[in-house]
Amino acid sequence: METQGRMEALRTLRVLFALLACCVGTVAGATGGLAAADVAARPDELREPLATALAARLKTNVFKSSYTTVWRQFEDAAIDALCEWLPHRIARLSATNFDRGKTGREKNRLADLAVVCTDGTIEVSVKAARGPANPENDLGTFREHPARRKLFGASFTVWVRYAETGGTIRCDRVFFDRSWRFVGKSSLVNGVKYRKKDGNMRPKPWAMFDSGEAFWESETQFEVAVKRAEVYRANELIKEYLVGLCL
Repeated sequence: METQGRMEALRTLRVLFALLACCVGTVAGATGGLAAADVAARPDELREPLATALAARLKTNVFKSSYTTVWRQFEDAAIDALCEWLPHRIARLSATNFDRGKTGREKNRLADLAVVCTDGTIEVSVKAARGPANPENDLGTFREHPARRKLFGASFTVWVRYAETGGTIRCDRVFFDRSWRFVGKSSLVNGVKYRKKDGNMRPKPWAMFDSGEAFWESETQFEVAVKRAEVYRANELIKEYLVGLCL
C-alpha cells in the first residue's frame, strides 16, 4: 500500500509538472521573443512620426556649449527620447532591451544605442551637424564596415540638424532612417562618398535630407557602391605611394 501510494504521488507530480510546462510554454508563446527583423520593421514604418517626436523633444533643449561638444548633449537627449518613445510603439519592447553602454568620456563602443533582441542586435547611431553647411560627419570606415554588418541585424541613424545663434545652440530638425540612406555619393566614382586618407564614409547633402531622397535604392545597391568606392580608393593609394617608392 505504501509503494502504491508513492507511485500515485509520483504520477500526480508528473501531471503537475506537465501542466506547469504547458503554462510556461503558453506564456512564452504569448509574450514571444523579440526578433530583430520584426523590431527593425517598426522604425521603418514609424520613420516620420519618430523623427517628428524626437524633434519636438530636442527643440525644448537650449545648449550653450561649443559645436565641438554639443553633439554629446544631443546624443544623450535623443537616446533618452528613444528609450522612452520606442517601447510605446513596438510590442514587447522594454527598457531591458536597450544597451546604452557607458556615457560621457568613458563611452567607447560601436553603437550609440543597441536594441538587443533574441536573435540579434539593432544599432541606432546619433549624429549632430550644423546647418546650413552640408554635414561632413564620419559614418564609419571601409575597414570596419564588414564587422558592423555581421554584428548588427539592422542599422538606423538619428540626425540632428541644429542652428547656432548668439551663443546658443538649438535643434532645427531631426531625421531618422536606415543608416545607409544617409550616405553620400562620390564625385570620383559611382560609389559612396568617402575621405581618402582613412576611407571614412561621408553623408549626403542637407537638400537630400529635407527631400527624403537617397542615392541608393536598396541596401544591396549601397553595398555594391561601398565596394566600388573601396576598390577605387585602394587603387588610388597604390598609384600615389608607388610613385613615391619608384623615385
